[in-house]
Amino acid sequence: MKQNFVNMTDEELYTELGSSKKKVSKQAFDELYSRYSVNVFAYCRKILNSEDAARDVFQETFTRVFQTAKKNKVMTNFAGFIITIARNLCLNEKSKKKRVSVSLDDINLPSYDTSYGNKQLEELLETALEDLPEEYREALILKEFMNMSYKQIAEILSTTLPVVRIRIYRAKNKLKELLSPYYNETENILE
Repeated sequence: MKQNFVNMTDEELYTELGSSKKKVSKQAFDELYSRYSVNVFAYCRKILNSEDAARDVFQETFTRVFQTAKKNKVMTNFAGFIITIARNLCLNEKSKKKRVSVSLDDINLPSYDTSYGNKQLEELLETALEDLPEEYREALILKEFMNMSYKQIAEILSTTLPVVRIRIYRAKNKLKELLSPYYNETENILE
């Protein structure tokens, strides 16, 4: 009987990933890959701000998922598990290099009008994101660009819910503070 991997939960796929049957294991891997590859790669690019480094960490993330599935067949939160692996690998990569920043090209903001004013705003936002402290930027990226819940972020960052809320709140306030001169300048021009 052929299994329908598309209808399986992440946790069931993870269990099948550890199967000794190569075909079953490959199909489970392919389904998990199709579900998570885009988000994991986007996360790596946002954190590392380097396409090449992100590609390396991305591949290593899925390699580690596969290796772990062969050893441990119990999984309760696959989404949190895979992002945690990606996060730890990103942190390791970053510790090898100097300060790394997030590029707006990697954030995939919705693109509207690409007029001069919007390009200028994108550059300002990119600069403001770079100026955020690392822990604020990471929490903000996970919340706003990866659409994760506060609970998931707390698990990934190995911290508490209140700390996550504070970091995101402070990140948003810092962005407002950094961007306020631009908005004030724009209002003065329009008056």
